[in-house]
Amino acid sequence: MPRCRSHRCSLPALALLLLLAGCSHFLTRPEAPSVSLNNLQLVEATLFEQRYLLHLRIQNPNNFDLPISGMSYRLLLNGREFATGVSRDLETLPAYGEQVITVSVVSNLLRIYEQLRSPGDGEAFSYALEGSISLQGLRAPLPFSQRGELALNPR
Repeated sequence: MPRCRSHRCSLPALALLLLLAGCSHFLTRPEAPSVSLNNLQLVEATLFEQRYLLHLRIQNPNNFDLPISGMSYRLLLNGREFATGVSRDLETLPAYGEQVITVSVVSNLLRIYEQLRSPGDGEAFSYALEGSISLQGLRAPLPFSQRGELALNPR
């Protein structure tokens, strides 16, 4: 087998290095998007189940697009689970971009009853939005969490 001359062997190696450098952001785990609650809207209420639309603001802190394949999430009120949901086939979130998406959540009569039975201190209620976002091509989902408080009697 003839020996490889240095300039012939270095060309494929250089091409491989350039390819790896171009794909390096896919090899590192992206920073999780920021997800916040924008609005909650009751859509349908039956005796056993209530459906709501959650309007979520999602912000991408990465310098590359995030192709979102799905989300799972839950909304807690005063420390108790209130509603849960999943969504798929969401849009790609552009680099350093943000968008408001609408997803659905489901609650049930027992969860409503628990909220009414012990509503908190009467001045405000706390909420938490927790979940994870799955990206195309990334096995492990990216978790998110946002907490806040809403005053019932603003001064």
